[in-house]
Amino acid sequence: MPPKPVKPSPRHSQASNLTANTSNAVDENLLNAIRNIVQSVIHEENNALREEIRRAVSPLKAALETCEGTLQEHEEGLNCLDSRLEAMEKQYDQLYDNYKILEAKTDDLENRGRRCNIRILHVKEGGPGGLQSPPTLDRAHRTGPVPTTGGRPRSFLARFHYFQEKEQVLRLAREKGRLEFQGGQVMIFPDFSAGLSKRRAEFIEVKKLLRGKEGVRYGLVYPARLRVSFQGEENMFDTPQAVKDFIANKM
Repeated sequence: MPPKPVKPSPRHSQASNLTANTSNAVDENLLNAIRNIVQSVIHEENNALREEIRRAVSPLKAALETCEGTLQEHEEGLNCLDSRLEAMEKQYDQLYDNYKILEAKTDDLENRGRRCNIRILHVKEGGPGGLQSPPTLDRAHRTGPVPTTGGRPRSFLARFHYFQEKEQVLRLAREKGRLEFQGGQVMIFPDFSAGLSKRRAEFIEVKKLLRGKEGVRYGLVYPARLRVSFQGEENMFDTPQAVKDFIANKM
């Protein structure tokens, strides 16, 4: 027969329960102690980390504040420069306008001084029948004729006492057409300043466009305007582009 199991006595059961309860209590206390230690360590680490971050951030904050102040100064400086630049641009525009006015006045005065002159081109100098140069001073400051090469073409300026006489000569030259002197062609033009001559020369291209068109008459008017008569209507143009637009739209 198998042996019968021994039934624990009541006293033994109570001892076992007490041991288990004691063990549970010890485990709970140990866990609480560990938990407190961990929380304390975490709290200390957090405080240390906060302090370290604060010490690291403080210089950065000061540097950022300095940079912010510097940027603000630069912005104020740039705003000041913008204001000064705007004022300088306005002053430049005003000075440029004044310059153009003075340039126009100077050019007008120069051309007024030339209004009684004509420019004669391709006139042979020296030789039989040629024009002789006026006396001048050579390098030794002696008065005498200028050495010439026979037949070399020159341009001359001729000044009239009266403006009407000059205009009459120009009119006769236009009516005559081709002028010849000593076997060569001579050309006569008004005497204008370089600036005005350039402005008048800008109309050469459009005058070629108008040349040969039926019913069109044109001519340059002082100082530099082109007068165009077409179909009984007279038009004045200040720029070559305006003439081109007129040709494209009307002809």
